[in-house]
Amino acid sequence: MFNKKASLEISIQAIVIVVLAMTLLGLGLGFIRSMFKNIGSTTEDVTEQVRQRILDDLITGDKKISFPKTDITIDKGGSTVLTVGIRNKKDTTLQYKMRFTPISGPDGAVFSIENPSWFQFAQSQVYPLTAAESEARNIRLSIPTTVSSGSYFLTFDVIDDDLLFPNNIYAQKDFFIVVRG
Repeated sequence: MFNKKASLEISIQAIVIVVLAMTLLGLGLGFIRSMFKNIGSTTEDVTEQVRQRILDDLITGDKKISFPKTDITIDKGGSTVLTVGIRNKKDTTLQYKMRFTPISGPDGAVFSIENPSWFQFAQSQVYPLTAAESEARNIRLSIPTTVSSGSYFLTFDVIDDDLLFPNNIYAQKDFFIVVRG
């Protein structure tokens, strides 16, 4: 039959293996948790570097606006944050608004909604910017699941809200949004 001593040794070995496995699992989970904490701080650092690069680009490139991309590819239901830079090249304070103007959709279809609901920012906000200053603004782009796949052509407009010439386009940049899905 069975030897009681051999049976006891197998039970002890099984207990040791289970304890070692639980210890290694705990160490592995602790390592993974610490890695995800580091990813969060890395993301913040990258965002700050992008903001600084955009501001530097405005100054060194002698531009009025800096838009991150000319072609943005995004899935239906997806979202991303765009950082745009604005530089005041006027001698007076620039009072500006931001606006997205759709030009055409997939297969040349025109969609005529000013500031489509895809863009999240303070749309009616007038931002003051003193002479020769620059700033970066974040805008969330969220694509609804109901839109058609394809390429959308839009312009990003910075509107000078000057009292003498209201709704005057201070600067403009055109770009594409390619919706996948």
